[in-house]
Amino acid sequence: MDNLTTSSEKAYQAILKVILEGTLPRGEFLSQRMLAELADTSIISVREALKRLEYEHLIESIPKWGVRIPVETRTRIKDLYGIREALEVMVAYMLCTKNDRKAAEDLYQIADEIDNIDTSVTENIEKLSKRHRKFHLYMAESTGNNQLLVELKRLSLWSLLYQDPKKVWEVREINWKTWHKDLVNEIFSLDPARAQEAMHKHIQHGMQGDLMKFDEGFFN
Repeated sequence: MDNLTTSSEKAYQAILKVILEGTLPRGEFLSQRMLAELADTSIISVREALKRLEYEHLIESIPKWGVRIPVETRTRIKDLYGIREALEVMVAYMLCTKNDRKAAEDLYQIADEIDNIDTSVTENIEKLSKRHRKFHLYMAESTGNNQLLVELKRLSLWSLLYQDPKKVWEVREINWKTWHKDLVNEIFSLDPARAQEAMHKHIQHGMQGDLMKFDEGFFN
């Protein structure tokens, strides 16, 4: 069982990586045998990994046809961000009213790491993605509401956050060096309205950036 779990995780990580990097084409059905060769695992392990990726909205399963990476659309981007905003504005409210200072310190440290990642180095884009996802999921975890965390994990944040290279945002934000640290400060301001508004603006900013990149053909 341990070997199967390890192999399934290996397949998941390998397929996730090529999805995030844009190596696999969107909208085309994927061969499980090809994915098994790519991940150097069994087809059984690939199937387990695909179930997990489908749960996270990174692939879709079409009966009698197979699985594929969804073709991105403006509607899908808006829908995902709408769900994300509903969840994370609630997260901001709960964190503000809970006022856990240990969580505030931890989040500020992660935010500082994100704000100082040098994305002129290509290899750092993946690092940014992982830190950014960790930041948002840790906020949800810190509320103590496990269901919020579960639902946030289900969104394809891996995909959306990975494809948000910081160097693109730096052109549009004069305060990028403190962008995430400012968010933490607002969330722990002891003013729930400020916390929610800050998160609303943060998510809306991300959505507008992705819509802009969609219009420029970034997700093709």
